[in-house]
Amino acid sequence: MRKPEQDSFDSRRARGNKYVSLASMSVLVVIIGMLLTFALPRVLPEGTKPDGTLTSTPLLEPDIPTPTPTPAPRVYQLALGPRGSLGQDIHSEDDLAVLSLARGTKVLDAQGQPLSSVTVTARRLPLRIDAAWVGEAYEFGPAGATLDPPATLTINYDPRANYPFQMQGLTYPSFWQTIDARRVYLTYLAEEGPLHPPLASVDSPTASVTAKIDHLGTIILYCALL
Repeated sequence: MRKPEQDSFDSRRARGNKYVSLASMSVLVVIIGMLLTFALPRVLPEGTKPDGTLTSTPLLEPDIPTPTPTPAPRVYQLALGPRGSLGQDIHSEDDLAVLSLARGTKVLDAQGQPLSSVTVTARRLPLRIDAAWVGEAYEFGPAGATLDPPATLTINYDPRANYPFQMQGLTYPSFWQTIDARRVYLTYLAEEGPLHPPLASVDSPTASVTAKIDHLGTIILYCALL
């Protein structure tokens, strides 16, 4: 038969062990709560709510460059008399190219019929490795139409500007060239490139090139590279 003192001691020790277990469980619950609070957002995928559901993420729109619109031609109605044109100046949209038709100029299509209108379009050309384009190309149309007598074409440009060209073996980036005002030429553009010999060369004091042309087509200024 146990003594009362012994029973009292054992009872107190059991209660103490029970309190220690409860305290340990409380600490463990606190630690788990802290882990759920701070560690769970790092483990879940980005955009996941604490309850595990996913939030909607806006999609990034692709950076697609806007296509360059094809320039519209400028149309000139010709004032015609019984002997041909009554005389007219045809200006490009940037006003840098001027085709002057003298009075009596016959403007005929490929079939030899009089034309009632001509067009002019300014267009930027792809780069080349053998020359720098000086400004834009000017397409006078319809291509192949004849001018009798030849008309005067004058193209102006900025002699202080840098004009791009392409290095041998490199497609990007393009490089830039300061033009030599003594080496700017005016000529027709064919599929293979500028036609030689050129029709005229630069007039240095006025930064312009003037030539006589006897048919319509694409006209360019170019600079032979140093």
